[in-house]
Amino acid sequence: MRPTERIDNFIQKVDWKFLIERWFGEQGDRGLFIDINYKIINYWKENPDQRIGQVLINLGLLPDNFNVWNDEERYILKDQGLAPEEYLFWGSIYDKDMNPIPLMHKLIKDMDTDHIEKVLTLYTGEESRLSTEYITAFTNVLKYRNRNYSISDFGHYHSFYTMNNTNNND
Repeated sequence: MRPTERIDNFIQKVDWKFLIERWFGEQGDRGLFIDINYKIINYWKENPDQRIGQVLINLGLLPDNFNVWNDEERYILKDQGLAPEEYLFWGSIYDKDMNPIPLMHKLIKDMDTDHIEKVLTLYTGEESRLSTEYITAFTNVLKYRNRNYSISDFGHYHSFYTMNNTNNND
């Protein structure tokens, strides 16, 4: 299930002119502005697994179109030039002390530094389970917060744990 939190983030950050051109090209009506009103937002939040194109088509605001229907918000914002930490969410089911909590999603840029470092420790290394896009987002945030990491520190042959473990017996 897609995080509901992405909806408000997308509505705040999308460039609607860019989106119309993306979907309909040069022949698209550049004067078309989609009035984002409560009806659209409420419908989308009631149907959070739908993508923005599906919402607008299902509400009859856009004609049915395969490319519009299947376009993902994260790729729209990425192609619009936003950094990954501005549109990627991380879901958590544990608090910092590993106590179970209800699933909650946060933008990567809003995660605690300790949480980001723990994620990188657990999910990177020789058999990384994180995509380069997520590693980039996490390292961007750490660099911004004056931590000295780069994406190469978390590649397939480097692990955050090994890099920081003073008792490493290589």
